[in-house]
Amino acid sequence: MAIHAHLHKIRELKTPTWITSSRKDMWLGLLERLNTQDRAFHRFLDDYATDDDITLARRDVRNIFAQDAATGVIATIFWSHARGMRVNALSLLVRDLPTLITLMSVADFRNDELNELLAQPGISVPTASKMLSACGKTYCGMPAAIIDDTIIQVIENSTFASDFPNIAELRNKSRSRPVPYYEAYLRDVSALCEKYDITSDMIDRYLAEYALGNIPQNAELQSA
Repeated sequence: MAIHAHLHKIRELKTPTWITSSRKDMWLGLLERLNTQDRAFHRFLDDYATDDDITLARRDVRNIFAQDAATGVIATIFWSHARGMRVNALSLLVRDLPTLITLMSVADFRNDELNELLAQPGISVPTASKMLSACGKTYCGMPAAIIDDTIIQVIENSTFASDFPNIAELRNKSRSRPVPYYEAYLRDVSALCEKYDITSDMIDRYLAEYALGNIPQNAELQSA
């Protein structure tokens, strides 16, 4: 069990994680192309960006959301789209921001709420997982955890098979069945949290930043 073998690393990670940084002028350029009078995104950049960049960690987004949900939702968009996004997708997110804020007021997401979030432009399961995790949400009672291509590679590797038995049943299905795949991932993460008295934040952080380096070189990574 790879998780058990590295519990000391998982518990000792103290530095901020899931940090993204993007150019302030890139976002301003995108926002200026929108046909809207809403300046909420501009105000966020004024408040949280430096002269050149906007840099956010997961815990930053979580703190912002705890202080003000509307501002926190905007933070999740900047944080989870560090490379920017298409103008039409950003335009629709700005237009539908009140709906998104209302949706993110739900503490425990179920299938309907997750599908509604996924129906928003530019939001895939990995992006949704970041938004749910950063805002401290649960899904069907399970604390949200981030999933992305790197994590999928890790959890589908034979080294981690015993730690992620539900994922083993959906191997190579992350794109064809993204929601069931995410549910299976959270079931496995929740089981690990209970077994080892750790948190979902600790697990996804470890998987993303450290696990690839701990996989034996002769173990073949499965395709995501």
